[in-house]
Amino acid sequence: METWRPSLIPTLLLIAAVLQGVTWAQDIPAQLDGLFTSPLYPVNGNVLVAEHGTAIYKKSFGFADAKRERPNTAASRFQLASVTKIFTSTAVLQLLDKGKLRLDNPFAKYFPEFPYPEITVRQLLSHTAGLPDFQIFEELVEADPSKTFTNADVIPALIRWKQPLAFKPGEAWSYSNPGYCLLALLVEKSSGLKFEDYVRQHIFAPAGMTESYFDTDLRSSPDANKAMEQQYPLLIDKDLQPVEKSKWQGFVGNGGLISTTGDLLRFDKALYSGALLKPHTLEEAFTPAKLTNGQSAQTDTLGALYGLGWFILDTESVGKIVWHGGGRPGVVTMFLRNISKLQTVVVLDNSFNRETYRIGFNAINILNRKPVSIRKKSLVRDYARALIETGSDAAFCKLVALRSDSERYFLDEEEMNDLALQLLYAGTSPNHNDLAVEVARLNIAFFPESFNVYDTYGEILAALGRKELAIAMYRKSIEMNPKNESGKRALEELLNQ
Repeated sequence: METWRPSLIPTLLLIAAVLQGVTWAQDIPAQLDGLFTSPLYPVNGNVLVAEHGTAIYKKSFGFADAKRERPNTAASRFQLASVTKIFTSTAVLQLLDKGKLRLDNPFAKYFPEFPYPEITVRQLLSHTAGLPDFQIFEELVEADPSKTFTNADVIPALIRWKQPLAFKPGEAWSYSNPGYCLLALLVEKSSGLKFEDYVRQHIFAPAGMTESYFDTDLRSSPDANKAMEQQYPLLIDKDLQPVEKSKWQGFVGNGGLISTTGDLLRFDKALYSGALLKPHTLEEAFTPAKLTNGQSAQTDTLGALYGLGWFILDTESVGKIVWHGGGRPGVVTMFLRNISKLQTVVVLDNSFNRETYRIGFNAINILNRKPVSIRKKSLVRDYARALIETGSDAAFCKLVALRSDSERYFLDEEEMNDLALQLLYAGTSPNHNDLAVEVARLNIAFFPESFNVYDTYGEILAALGRKELAIAMYRKSIEMNPKNESGKRALEELLNQ
């Protein structure tokens, strides 16, 4: 007779499950490494992936200065661009917690000269105010191209602009950088401190962020250009010039914060611990803003909603993800937080890698055992290099050849748009304006059904003084997309000149 004993099957299954979990956990760094070094869109910068506040993957890739072959390191600091907005939001919400301001007060209560008295602080935070973007400075730039603008110029520029809002405040969502410059002014008025000093004292210090500072700090140093070059990298490509100066670098609140992956993890932990904001205030920041029709504020990015300074994507399979990205010539940044599972991904890329968003979300997918989203390699960077090195004819031939290799390459309309605008505004070659026109024309030839390519071509033509042709392009764009509000405003400004 066989002696009875407990079945080994459940125990063996448990052991197998545990071993599988260990294998998976051990495999995650390798999968992340494969993601960040993929030949399809390799990272040139710093990345950090953390769970429960602990970094499980942290590496540096590529160069801070490709011409001198100076590598990125763990100490490399990066211009965060619009990731700065979550710090501005945090500062405003801290002042809410302290009773220094109210979100539903009109902004004009604090700044009576503000020309749109119906806009509230909440609407500025959620990009539902209907404010324009930096086109309000176009005439001022033409009048004084060498001027570096600051937050103090925003309200006067809006007064001078004299245009109606894109929509009644609260009716829709539209991204506005000047809106966050206004919020930085509000922080200053409500706290009695310079914006940068407020952030240092009330965010950096309690979070332990010792490696972060602002563009404005560098520009005030005795040797600002050298300091900027050494302290943070802004690199487009080995064959293109770094972009270290901009007429927009005087603004703070919308951008201008310089930091590291390590400091962003410290900020992340401080948010979780309650060191910066009360829990109910943080929850409100991560709740989609409501429009006047009762619907949530829907963005034009990945189908996400928008709260108070944060993009929001609530998924059943992965969890609730809140994030912000940033981009400017020479850098693309991504700060992702899966607040359901305490997962964090930071990607700081100083090669203007347009795949940074995809890379960030793929890292979240790897952490949650979900398939990664892979797409072919964009050919725009190779085309841009050829354009600079060999001229438009040879570059066009290369573009056609790469585009025919459809198994490995694809042509991205938005990247071509960005290339055209970078050549126009940040190009250093003597013929950069002609190259911008060339790229914009090609984009129309390849994507004739897109309203945006005509809009971009119109912007370029207007900047080059070709008014009548610019008007024709804007009209074509608006005909294809009657909701192109920025195109309508640009066209109206041209017609009124």
